Amino acid sequence: MKRRVFSVVLVLLMVTAAIACGSSEQEITGQELIDGILASAENQTTYRWEMNMGFTMSGTFEGEYGEMDYSMDNNGVVDMTAQEMEMDMTTIMNVRANTQSEETGIAKAYVMDDMAFVGIVSQVAPTEWVTGDVSGDFWEQDSVSQIIELCRGAEAKILGTETVKGIDCYKAEISPGMDELLEYMRSRIEKEGLPAELTENSISSYSMKGWFAKDTFFPVKVHEELDLTLDIEGDEATYHFILDGVFYDWNESVSIELPPEAEEAEYIGPIDI
Repeated sequence: MKRRVFSVVLVLLMVTAAIACGSSEQEITGQELIDGILASAENQTTYRWEMNMGFTMSGTFEGEYGEMDYSMDNNGVVDMTAQEMEMDMTTIMNVRANTQSEETGIAKAYVMDDMAFVGIVSQVAPTEWVTGDVSGDFWEQDSVSQIIELCRGAEAKILGTETVKGIDCYKAEISPGMDELLEYMRSRIEKEGLPAELTENSISSYSMKGWFAKDTFFPVKVHEELDLTLDIEGDEATYHFILDGVFYDWNESVSIELPPEAEEAEYIGPIDI
């Protein structure tokens, strides 16, 4: 009997010790995570990324109803210190209206300082290169910079911890302020060249989950979903956006070189990437 009681007491002591050890690590708050994310921007120099983004759309255009599915897979590397970027991109657009059509595009892009070089890849002909100026705020509009700006003034709810690409991360639900969200979406809409007025009432739902490195607070993974309705020159269309991205190899040495054939690219004026 004494031996059994002693065993139970010993187990209880071990459990209590384990709980004490487990609770000795200070759990981060949502605000501490946001502060860490915002401060981390100063320490970011290079990274690689892989991203899939797309949307489904339905609505009227010039009085005719239509639907569209659009997806874009892209990956690349960026050196923010040298202001150099390399990217591979594949887009698929499926339109269903009076007739159905599908288009696939493959492109390779480089940005060197304030100039973009875009190569349209063909299966039957050499890659056709064009060049042009990027916008003055291009280096403030990369995916990571936009994530950080969305976190400015946002609230974060810690959902736990996960390991992504071998990196221990905080997983959090990020709820940005409406002003930051509207600015973010306006930049996306302008980049697509849509003549649409975007207001708070345009957005019916938005969610963002982020995975941030525990040691640096660098973004490692992001998932976004958005539903909105746009009035485009009198026609109304509803959109459902989804974006998934991962960011890795932070601050590792990279080499980005423009292909010789791109140096002979035709200048076409401003280019949006």
